[in-house]
Amino acid sequence: MNKSVWWIIAAGFIAIFLVNCTRGNSQQEGKETESNRFPDTMALTKSWESPIFNIELPMGMVSMSAAECGKCHVEIYEEWKMSTHAHAWVDLQYQAELKKNNNLFICINCHLPLQNQQEEIVTGMLNGDYFQPVKRPNPFFDPVLQQEGVTCLGCHIKNGNVIGANPDVSPPHSHVVDKEYLSETLCLGCHNAAEQISDQLICTFETGNEWKAGPFSKAGINCIGCHMPEIKRQLITGPETKRGFRHFFPGSGIPKVKDETVKGLVGYSFVTANLKERYAVGDQLELSLKVRNDFAGHKVPTGDPERFFMIRFFIKDSQGKQLMQKEFRIGEEWEWYPVAKKISDSNIPPGAAREFSMAYEITAPQKLVWKTVVSRHRISKESLRYHHLEGIYPDSIVVYEKETDIWVE
Repeated sequence: MNKSVWWIIAAGFIAIFLVNCTRGNSQQEGKETESNRFPDTMALTKSWESPIFNIELPMGMVSMSAAECGKCHVEIYEEWKMSTHAHAWVDLQYQAELKKNNNLFICINCHLPLQNQQEEIVTGMLNGDYFQPVKRPNPFFDPVLQQEGVTCLGCHIKNGNVIGANPDVSPPHSHVVDKEYLSETLCLGCHNAAEQISDQLICTFETGNEWKAGPFSKAGINCIGCHMPEIKRQLITGPETKRGFRHFFPGSGIPKVKDETVKGLVGYSFVTANLKERYAVGDQLELSLKVRNDFAGHKVPTGDPERFFMIRFFIKDSQGKQLMQKEFRIGEEWEWYPVAKKISDSNIPPGAAREFSMAYEITAPQKLVWKTVVSRHRISKESLRYHHLEGIYPDSIVVYEKETDIWVE
C-alpha cells in the first residue's frame, strides 16, 4: 500500500474522531442546557416526595397488576381487595382533598407508590416550592394499574425483583428474600410523613413517631405484628401450606365504600362505672366510662388529623324519652387560617387511659336507662358536606354500645 493511501485512511480516522468529539460535546452541552433550564430546582429527598421509579415487568410475570397476582395468591388478593391500600387512589375523600389542593404531587406518591401508576414524572421543585414541581409526561404510565392504589408491587418490588419474606418458596417469577426491606421501615415511609407545605396546608401523619416513643417499639412489636399477623396457609393455589401474613391491613374498620365489609382494629378497651342495684329520689348518679388504649402501639386515633371518636351518654325513662345527653370527643383540633396549627390533641397514647363522666340527679321513682355509645369517625359532618359526600361516603361506625338499667324507688 503506497503512502498516499495510508494518508487517506489516517485522515478518515481523524475526521471520524473529530466528528464524534464534536457530537459528544454537543450532547454534553445539550445536557447542561437542559439542567440549566431550572437552575433553582431542589432535589426530592424525603421518602414521600418520590415514588418507586418506573420498573420493567419482573422476570416470570405477565402483568404488574394485583389482579394478575391474585390468580395464584388467591386468599392474599381477596384480603387486599378489602383493605384501604386497595382503595388508596379511588377513595372519595382522598380525591376530594387532592382536587382541592390542585393534585399536589407529594399527596400522590403514597397513594400511587409506583411511578408506572403516575401520569407525570416529577424531578424536582423550583426554589423548593411543592406547588412548582418540575415534571414531564411519563411514557410508562399504566392507567389500569393506577386504579389499584397501593398495589402488590408497591411493597413487593426492589431492583426489578419481587421481594418476599419466606425463603421456603420457589415461585415462577423472580424472587428475592429481604425481610429487612419488608419491615416496618417500609410502612413508615408513608405512615410517618409530616411536612409544613404552605401556611394553610400541612401533612401530619406521625404514627411512626408515636410507635417509636411507645412501649410496643421497645418490646419489639412492629406494624406487622398487629396489621399483618402471621398465619400458616396456602400462599398459592394448591394443597401445600406455608408461613405467611394476612393482607387485610386492618385499621379504623370504617369501609371506603357503602355496604362493603372490612376488617378493623379498635385499639381501645371500655369500662363503665359500677352502679348500685337501687337508688332513691334525690340521689345523684355518677356515670363514667374509662377508655384505655390497651391494644395499639400508637395513639388512637392516629394518622389523618380529621379522625376522631365520639362518646355519648344518654339517660332515658322507661318509655324511651330522653332526659339528658352528654357527649365527648377524642381527637385533634386544628386552626387552619391564617396559619395551620394544632390547637389541642386528646388522642390517647399506648397504655394511657382517659375517663369521661356525667352526673344526673334523680327526681322521680322510675326505671331509668343509661346508654353509652362510642363511634369512630374518619371525617366530620362539616367536611362531608363541604366535599359533597353526604349519603354516598361512609364516615363512621359504632365500636361500643351498652345499656344499663337503673332502678329508682
